[in-house]
Amino acid sequence: MDNKPRPGGEKTLGQILVEKGIIGRDQLDQALRIKAEQPGKYLGEILFEMGVSQEKINRALYYSNKRKTIGEILVDQKLVTREQLDEALSKQKKIKEKWGHTRPLGLLLIELGYINSRGYLTALSKHFNMPILSMKDYQPNPQLQKVIGERYAMERKIIVLENSAKTIKLVLAEPSTQIMEELQKAIPPGKTMEFYLASYGEIDEGLRRVADPFSFTQYR
Repeated sequence: MDNKPRPGGEKTLGQILVEKGIIGRDQLDQALRIKAEQPGKYLGEILFEMGVSQEKINRALYYSNKRKTIGEILVDQKLVTREQLDEALSKQKKIKEKWGHTRPLGLLLIELGYINSRGYLTALSKHFNMPILSMKDYQPNPQLQKVIGERYAMERKIIVLENSAKTIKLVLAEPSTQIMEELQKAIPPGKTMEFYLASYGEIDEGLRRVADPFSFTQYR
């Protein structure tokens, strides 16, 4: 992604972030140099690694409609072909028409055997600018889970890592704009949220350990 105006006057993400004062021109130039050296990375991903607020990048992506779809990212990264993506999208549409709910695209691609869970997690990471963490041996804190509500955390597959005076750090298995907005509305004004990713299986196991710690220690 470069910083030249696009046809029709469309602005790049870099231009939008500079105009809104989220990053400086020097930061953008540095990020573009890194992108030239690592073309597989997206600009938002690079800026986040440079320390730019995840929340501000995602907000700019969302409101300027610059966020690539997960499907586009999967094709960009050569994790699936365009034909495989179209097949999964068609199946997703049929499920929606028949059952009235939408099944996540990545999970459909996994079920079809076109990607594995790690590939899907990688695409989610790039889509939402969220680092991937291993939660395999992490023991969630029941008190921290209450920060967002234990039932909500269980249903949405979320683990609360930290709750400091200024920041709440959360690990998600299936992020979405809706979930991020729900969480943002639930926290005190002036407090920021940092989002991370982990596999569905690791988060689910961690949440079950919180719900029934005795059964987990019994069989260790």
